[in-house]
Amino acid sequence: MQKRTMKNTFSNKGESYIPVCVLVLFLSALVSVLILYIGTMAQVQAQKRDVKTKLDSVISEYATEMFDAIKQGAPSEQYIDYGGLVRKTYAKLGFSSDTVTEYDYPNGNCVMKRPQITPLKGDGFGITVRYTVVFPIKWNGNAYKSLEVPITVSSYYLSLIHI
Repeated sequence: MQKRTMKNTFSNKGESYIPVCVLVLFLSALVSVLILYIGTMAQVQAQKRDVKTKLDSVISEYATEMFDAIKQGAPSEQYIDYGGLVRKTYAKLGFSSDTVTEYDYPNGNCVMKRPQITPLKGDGFGITVRYTVVFPIKWNGNAYKSLEVPITVSSYYLSLIHI
């Protein structure tokens, strides 16, 4: 069997092209799947960076408000409204009301489902956001499936001022 395969591989007849064609088809399919995977992971990272930027923005605004309150003599632990922080984070992420359950990104590459937002307390304050992003798997212009990716992003402001 092995001798016949080697003989056909190196023969001058057309039979030697069959294994090469099969190998080329297999490698092209493998490269196509690899490119699809790399593209999807790049989209996941870009989406995660976008959410992290929005969270940092909300935390920075609250840190500024807290610092202003401390300058006026208010204790920082009593000034922080964690419920307001959560509401502001929902609005910043595109979920302005309780009825909004999904947010379609403007570039159309994913859909963010309503997140679970948890305020963080301790020597500062922060937010942890847990959510699922749905990416459609597109190949040759057709959407075949969708990939659901659970993501957790946190942003925290460490207070260096202890009253």
